[in-house]
Parts: sequence; structure tokens; C-alpha cells
Amino acid sequence: MRPVRSITTKEENFRTVELVPGDLRFLASRRDPIEPEPIGTILIMAFRITGYSPDCDGSLMAEVANIDKNGKTTGWTEDRLGLYPNDALVATEEELKGLFEGD
Repeated sequence: MRPVRSITTKEENFRTVELVPGDLRFLASRRDPIEPEPIGTILIMAFRITGYSPDCDGSLMAEVANIDKNGKTTGWTEDRLGLYPNDALVATEEELKGLFEGD
């Protein structure tokens, strides 16, 4: 396992362009679309359970927040995920950090 590949500034060709729609002039930033990983790549992303809510049949659905390697939330949340042994792994914060650091 390894972190997702970083995209370099040269690859993304970051630039500022002037747009002039009608009488307005403003600057906009542009980047070339670069796939960080090939289509079909398997990703494992970390989420922290923040709560549970009942599903229509009474079972509990997880409320989760996506976290980075330091355990900080990224702003992406989901509120209706089922948790099953065949599609989710459990890790401590130390184990998560170790995966990113290659331990």
C-alpha cells in the first residue's frame, strides 16, 4: 500500500487566464485534468464513525466523516453506510499513520 501519487505543478500546467465576458474582466485559474491514479485502481480511504442512525428495518447505519492521515476531518461526510466484515477494515490512528509512513 502507498499514498495516492502527487501531481506535479508541471503536469497540471497551472495558469491564470483573463476572461472577458461582455464588459466584465476577471482572472480565473486553470489546470490540466490529470488522473492521480489509473481508472480501476483500488482505493482505501479512512473514515471515522461519528454516530449511528436506524435504517427502515431497525438495523443501524453508520454516520462517518472522512479523515486524513493525521485523523483530521476533510469535510466529506456520509450518513447512511452499512458496516460489514467483507467491505470495511478497522484501524487505530497509529496504524493509519503507519500506512502512510510505510511502517
